[in-house]
Amino acid sequence: MLRTVLDKIAEKLVENGIPKVYSAFDNIPVENKGREIFTVVGIESYESFSPIYSEYNVFLPFKAEASVQLIAPQSFTMTQLYDYFDSYVMPIAGNMGSLTCSLKKLSMKNDSNISRLVLKVQFSVTGISRLERS
Repeated sequence: MLRTVLDKIAEKLVENGIPKVYSAFDNIPVENKGREIFTVVGIESYESFSPIYSEYNVFLPFKAEASVQLIAPQSFTMTQLYDYFDSYVMPIAGNMGSLTCSLKKLSMKNDSNISRLVLKVQFSVTGISRLERS
């Protein structure tokens, strides 16, 4: 289910015009992701609740904290990075289809390990997964 949440968020980001979206679980080094802006999607926490059974399906409600990190090129300013977030990332929060998504936290810092400005956004995501009963 974690992969489903990550894939859904990544899909919506790409649909909204963000060209380079990576999973936090990939093993691609930062230097191989290019010098342009890129996005990393991850899961900070995940919680599932009691299943709901029907004749043919099992429905599993869940809540997750998803993170979206915008890693800017060295030439970007804080204002440019925030404008990019406002134009390309924020609109997906209300347009996640079967998932309910809301902004929880936003922080911006200069990551000295990679010498880049990083805007990290945390979204609260809730939904219900459907599994077929066998």
